[in-house]
Amino acid sequence: MEFAELEKLIKTRRSIRKWKTDAVPEELLVKAIELAGWSPNSGGKQPYHCYVITNPVKIAAIGEAVQEVTDYLASLCKSVDDQAVVERWQANSGFFRNAPALVAVSASIYQSIADKLQADNMDQPRVCEINRCRQIAGSRLQTVGAFVDHLLLAFHALGLAAVWMAGPTQAKTAVEKIINIGDNEDFVALIPVGYADEQPVAPVRKPVEQVVTFLR
Repeated sequence: MEFAELEKLIKTRRSIRKWKTDAVPEELLVKAIELAGWSPNSGGKQPYHCYVITNPVKIAAIGEAVQEVTDYLASLCKSVDDQAVVERWQANSGFFRNAPALVAVSASIYQSIADKLQADNMDQPRVCEINRCRQIAGSRLQTVGAFVDHLLLAFHALGLAAVWMAGPTQAKTAVEKIINIGDNEDFVALIPVGYADEQPVAPVRKPVEQVVTFLR
């Protein structure tokens, strides 16, 4: 692939929140997931699993579970200044219910040798500080992040449209029960996918000078 082709693929991808009612062929979903599996992953373990949900009843149930938690959190708002923002967030929380398919991504329990050494020595103050730093950038979540990024690009290349959601994890326990996620996995991301029914404009990006620092 020429760099210009890659640049076009990346720059034309959008986070889509409105979809047509057309069903997504399962073979396209599988193809995208297989390709995303070539993303970098910690220890070569690929500690992720995709639960593809096309059953409207289950999609609705996930939407209701997320909305219930959203409504509860919204009820805690005490600031008049925040009220409009909270109400808008509350109203849009379940938009993914209109997607013809959801991909729920789980992360299995994974311990690198560094993780194991820390877990076995948490009585040491220095280890506790090392572990605190490590938790900010856990390897299994970074692996899932790379996987989802590749998945979004694969969907886009196949003519599909999706959006990466972390918000639904606020209803983690309920969602895991609905899709029967195992005890050794954690629900960590939700990707609604379908054929786009909107064309959002490209968002403004920071100039590269603001996001890079050279230490020469």
